[in-house]
Amino acid sequence: MSTGIAMEVAFRASDVSKSFGGIRAVDGVSLEAPKGSITAIIGPNGAGKTSLFNVLTGFDQADTGEVELFGDRIEREAAWKIARRGMVRSFQTPVGFPLLSVWENLMTAGADRSESPWRALFGRRQWVEMEQQTAERAAVLLEELGLTDVKDQRLEDLTAGQTKLVDFARLLMVQPRMVLLDEPAAGVAPAGIGRLTEQVTSLRDRGITLLIIDHNIQFVFAVSDYVYVMAEGRVVASGTPDEIAVHPTVAEIYLGSAQ
Repeated sequence: MSTGIAMEVAFRASDVSKSFGGIRAVDGVSLEAPKGSITAIIGPNGAGKTSLFNVLTGFDQADTGEVELFGDRIEREAAWKIARRGMVRSFQTPVGFPLLSVWENLMTAGADRSESPWRALFGRRQWVEMEQQTAERAAVLLEELGLTDVKDQRLEDLTAGQTKLVDFARLLMVQPRMVLLDEPAAGVAPAGIGRLTEQVTSLRDRGITLLIIDHNIQFVFAVSDYVYVMAEGRVVASGTPDEIAVHPTVAEIYLGSAQ
């Protein structure tokens, strides 16, 4: 990525590859995301986008290549360790507790499960203070995402779009430094897309770095600073949304096929 302006890189992948049963799902991918930016990855089904996400977040290990998060190598770390470093991700199918309410889902996501000898001594007061802080964060997110009216409903009773927004809120409850979103706009009604766009861009304004996969090109172009295009496991084009919109290769392999 070259903008002519020196920017601190929050995340970098260099020559990352991953094969499954002899099929190379990710083939020498290199990309980076400047701190406080929104970077998107687009491409047709089977391009390797989700496989790349799984490698970048520690759910699968790369066969080759390096992955850095805020200057630290993470390509051999487990997913939970990467999450502790401040990078969290969503999945195409939202993860949560279907039988719990929206409020309970946010509270469980924001709970601090770390152990400390001080907590054993002063656990009660500390727990109450942390519970209050978690509740305050949850209330703010519910308001910002337009979910206050459904906070007492069970997750399984929500629409697909509402469930996606709850999944988004659960990620933000842990106060991440970087967020990877896998198809955040999928299933979200047009009215909800506008709210989602506002929330995603507001995270950038707060200094959070985002990496997004989505098939909703209008959404991607509206929120992204930079876009990578994948096909057959490789990056075949990259540029600003305006550049990608007129890129001949992109029109041939992806945008044209969607028309």
